[in-house]
Amino acid sequence: MTIKVINLNKLLKLCALSENGLISAVRADLRAERDKAQGQDGGGGDFHGPFWSDAKMHVMGAVNLTGQTLLRIDRHAGRKRLYPLLEKGFLTWFDEVRRGTNQTVTWMPESVHNHYEIPELGLTVKVDNLLGLKIGPDKHRLIYPYFSERPILSEKWARIGLWLMAEALQTFSITDMEILDVLRGRSYSGATVFMQGNEEAIFTGRYAEIVDLWHELRPQYGI
Repeated sequence: MTIKVINLNKLLKLCALSENGLISAVRADLRAERDKAQGQDGGGGDFHGPFWSDAKMHVMGAVNLTGQTLLRIDRHAGRKRLYPLLEKGFLTWFDEVRRGTNQTVTWMPESVHNHYEIPELGLTVKVDNLLGLKIGPDKHRLIYPYFSERPILSEKWARIGLWLMAEALQTFSITDMEILDVLRGRSYSGATVFMQGNEEAIFTGRYAEIVDLWHELRPQYGI
């Protein structure tokens, strides 16, 4: 079931939702799972993927994000409202990164990702598609994108997300990790968001609530 193999972005969104919002989100997932089992194509595609690909190419210097955003909107009118807001948020954040250092900020070519298994929960968290920044000759930052209009990413759930990133990417330091709320151009860094030691307990409890709701609603969708 999809709730057991999930990307970090969606997991954080589910965790942060209100009770009514979570019910609506779980129902939508169950409908999608039922339709897929019946061979129906949900359509829609990956809305945020093309933008994030363009943002990474912008950091590399391969494209101009503003121009690329206009091209994306021209190809798909459904992007007209959110893509310019995502562009503004990302560029605001990236400009702040560059202003905050005297070092050159470039793209880090190494691919960093992991599908992190938590056996006791029967859960696999996908930490994929990070943006790696190289700052000067020997510093780097790993940026994970959070895409959601609602809920806004709070410091509490950013802290849980950073903890999960650190668990998934154990060859890196949490102080080099960052979660970027792209739409709002706001990031949370492991260097400034301090762990409190209760991250695992908070996450485990909330995830249990999500799974319980999933099992409660599943029979209504025949799966």
